[in-house]
Amino acid sequence: MVGVIGVGYIGKTFLDRLADTEYDTVAYDVDESQVEAATERGATAAESPADATRRSEFVVLALPGTPEVEAVMEADDGVLGALSAGQTVVDATTTHPETSRDCERWCEQRGAAFVEAPITRAAPRDGAHMMVGGTDEAYESARKLIEVLSDDHLHVGPAGKATILKLALQMRYAGRTALDSEIVEFTRDNGVDPAHLREFFGMNVSERLLDREFAQGIEGLGGLAIWHKDIGYAREVARETGTALPINGAVHEAYKTTVRRAGPDEGHAATVLRYWELLNDAGERAFQPADDGG
Repeated sequence: MVGVIGVGYIGKTFLDRLADTEYDTVAYDVDESQVEAATERGATAAESPADATRRSEFVVLALPGTPEVEAVMEADDGVLGALSAGQTVVDATTTHPETSRDCERWCEQRGAAFVEAPITRAAPRDGAHMMVGGTDEAYESARKLIEVLSDDHLHVGPAGKATILKLALQMRYAGRTALDSEIVEFTRDNGVDPAHLREFFGMNVSERLLDREFAQGIEGLGGLAIWHKDIGYAREVARETGTALPINGAVHEAYKTTVRRAGPDEGHAATVLRYWELLNDAGERAFQPADDGG
């Protein structure tokens, strides 16, 4: 039995992958409508994280971030109170690396295994990819399940290391989006159609930036909030290790501004384009192609 705690966007993809396998599933979420959707996918509803844990060999966490993972693990009706020897916890959440190390220690105290396995569906190659951190023994206990939950995975090293790799990936995505937003606004503000960047040069500039499409791309914690959170974690790690991240700092400030400006139904990271529009007093103007003459 696999217990999935957090059955939002990512959690439901896990249930879909598990549906046609040997694994039965039990699901818990604070949102009862999400649990209902999970039962429609064949899962059994759990009353609490502890209930899901007691009924499972594997416990998979798919939560928004560090505060939620800590709450689910440590609550009176949480995972740790019900965890016993021989079980394995797989945390697919992107958290602060120290959270993974804490979870590993808590699980080991109960004779259980722990691996962090943050997931990405936006890597340069297609598919869902997991970065796995944990001891060799913990990794082997979870490997078969991880192969079901992802299209490919990499055992990076001890707990915390996989999260570092995931945060680096997020820094790259966020930084590239911020840079693309800046050059798109530069061309627009100077009367040139930014579509030329894609159509003539073949640049991989997001069509969302060109179309000013700000709708949230996924349910729950949208891309904008995810990147804002994860860049923040990266900056905390860098502060602890003394790593200089000057570009990352500028990107984080842009995202902080955008989070304050984004509407309630807007979550995709393309809304960072508004940061440059605000700086240039562009407001909500639509792009008008320049008259290039003849």
